Amino acid sequence: MSDLDPRLRPILDLAEDAAVRPGTEAGLETLREIFAEAAMLLDLGNVLDELDPHDSEAVVTGLCADLLADDPAASIRAHAEAALADSSLHDPEAAAVAYRMAAYALRL
Repeated sequence: MSDLDPRLRPILDLAEDAAVRPGTEAGLETLREIFAEAAMLLDLGNVLDELDPHDSEAVVTGLCADLLADDPAASIRAHAEAALADSSLHDPEAAAVAYRMAAYALRL
């Protein structure tokens, strides 16, 4: 994964968090593969391309929470809506679009 957009690297670290969640039946290696695939799909989907470093960090942080949520699709949709009203973002509309693009790239 050396060619992965470095802004997406935090997603690769989610496997350990997912492994310790109650009810998780997949092993750590399987979870690593799942999150590596998710990061790759987000990278190929150019999800972060229109975001500055500040907003891309915020979106990746949100996506990390989304990917660990009980319902990732609903969580991403909620983040997209919340982004529109987030005054800490430099470009709230672009962040909302990035969340929607992430849902599409991940087929959620």
